[in-house]
Amino acid sequence: MLNYDKIFLIRDSFSDRPFRGVIENLNLAEPEITRGEKALKEIVPVKHSMGGKTLYDIIWTTNSFPLIVSEKVIKLFISNSISGWKTYDVEIHTKKNELIDQKYYGLIITGRCGFRDYSTSSIVMDTIGITTEPHLSGIYFKDDFWDGSDLFMCNPDEMGQTNMFRFCNEKVVQLMKKEKIKNIEFERLTDITMSIDLYNIELTENQLMEMKKLKASR
Repeated sequence: MLNYDKIFLIRDSFSDRPFRGVIENLNLAEPEITRGEKALKEIVPVKHSMGGKTLYDIIWTTNSFPLIVSEKVIKLFISNSISGWKTYDVEIHTKKNELIDQKYYGLIITGRCGFRDYSTSSIVMDTIGITTEPHLSGIYFKDDFWDGSDLFMCNPDEMGQTNMFRFCNEKVVQLMKKEKIKNIEFERLTDITMSIDLYNIELTENQLMEMKKLKASR
């Protein structure tokens, strides 16, 4: 079994301070681009949309799917032999559409793991707002599959559906922290919970029994 304690979900920091961009041509911001399933032949303009004017090494966008990284990050990936990625070219622009002379890249994640397997998660009680309710605990992969890449995303499920979870191993987390790369967060997969009712998750018989016991013990 994989050591899920050493695998992390990559998250937006949702800070108001950093530069946040927008890719106005939605055809250039499709999820398939980030997943490496659709090639680009043009430079993608990333325009300031909200937040401050300061450019961090990580730029998130209001489009949700693209992840933009600085040349420093790319050099760190190369010098530390980080696997599971490639890039596409972008240009960063001010809100007035003036070109900013700093080199950034769109990050494509090519590494793969199995789709999320809800049936392997345990049941815990967690809070949403002021209510406490049953949650699934931990993200685990179908058949424990992971191709060993340092950066990776889920394969499609049996129905061909995909998601935009971005994962990395502990090597990437330690590198980013050591180099003080800001505007990015990492959450250990075993620490993540998800509301069962909110996401209408179908449970196994064992999980239903586990949830019943939890509710009865409260």
